[in-house]
Amino acid sequence: MVSSTIAGAEYGLTLAWALAAGVLVKFAVTEGVARWQLVTGATLVEGWRDHLPRVASLAFFVYFIAWSFFVSAALVAASALAPAAVMPAVPLPAWVILHAVAACALVYFGRYEQLLRVMKWFIVLMFASLLATVLLIVFRSGADWSAAGNRSPVSAPYVLSLIGGIGGTVTLLSYGYWMREQGWNGRARLPSARVDLTISFALAFVFASAMMFLSSQIQWTGQILDEGPRLSLLLADRIGAEIGPLGRALFLVGFWGAAYSSVVGVYHGVPFLFDDLIHTWRRQPPTGQRGLAYRGWALYLTAAAVSGVLIQRPVWLVFAYTVVGALFFPFVIATLLWLNNSRLMPVGLRSGAVLNLVLGAALVLYAYLAVTVL
Repeated sequence: MVSSTIAGAEYGLTLAWALAAGVLVKFAVTEGVARWQLVTGATLVEGWRDHLPRVASLAFFVYFIAWSFFVSAALVAASALAPAAVMPAVPLPAWVILHAVAACALVYFGRYEQLLRVMKWFIVLMFASLLATVLLIVFRSGADWSAAGNRSPVSAPYVLSLIGGIGGTVTLLSYGYWMREQGWNGRARLPSARVDLTISFALAFVFASAMMFLSSQIQWTGQILDEGPRLSLLLADRIGAEIGPLGRALFLVGFWGAAYSSVVGVYHGVPFLFDDLIHTWRRQPPTGQRGLAYRGWALYLTAAAVSGVLIQRPVWLVFAYTVVGALFFPFVIATLLWLNNSRLMPVGLRSGAVLNLVLGAALVLYAYLAVTVL
């Protein structure tokens, strides 16, 4: 949501193609992760261990430690923006700590079935609130389509951030562990995974597009990245000026629901990845949600979010996290292209021309953006 807000404020709706590209790439990557796991019975982390030099897994582990700090601090800070806007008397750090501790407690003591129930409510909350806000803007005050064009020259880091932000980055690897928790095993489940992912990423595109549209309706001044916690408040105030207090409240509820659902998803899924990394390296079976590795990483994510309070530019932190996360993607794409088209996969279950084309084009895009940024 924050990446889409920045993109809409700076470029109107002209970067909607980047949203579509991000959704397409993220679908191809997550489908590749699901394909590998369902067909081979091994997680992607196990595939890296068995079929890549060991230094590759070690390098990813080092990267994963830093990335986990960024993602936790960024998403928790973003989720705290909405209640801070509603009750400014309570300082933002207090909201950050409250959100981090609550998410940690949910995954530390809860189970996968409880996560599903919580996430369903968050999805209803965020979609109903944000889409209602968009409809009120369109039908009560009218949309300003003149704001659809660029307000700034297109910047490669923004494009990278937008593609990296929509649908997640490293967090996409959590899908394999959620399939395992759901009891999805074997190649017969691959069509179910495709349908699941198609619906998920279609909804992600609709949601991010709605956020970009709302942001494009505001006359921003100054540098967006310098707005800090006021970014969501300014957007909410503009909506309130257009359609009244109800619109402002609806937007803030939707913003909070989307942001905090991301926090809960990360706090639940990412520790599975750490658990897998640790035990795969030792060639031991992972211990799961009740194990020391899983719970220890949930506590690390909480500590990262609390320490991130010291950084006084939370929106900049979100932007930095999405860029850093996007830089990891070429590694995942390259390994999926190799593993899912190798002799390790049955001929009829390899990725196929369309998915390979999408992943190959994504590699070219990332290479171009990297050269442009440098």
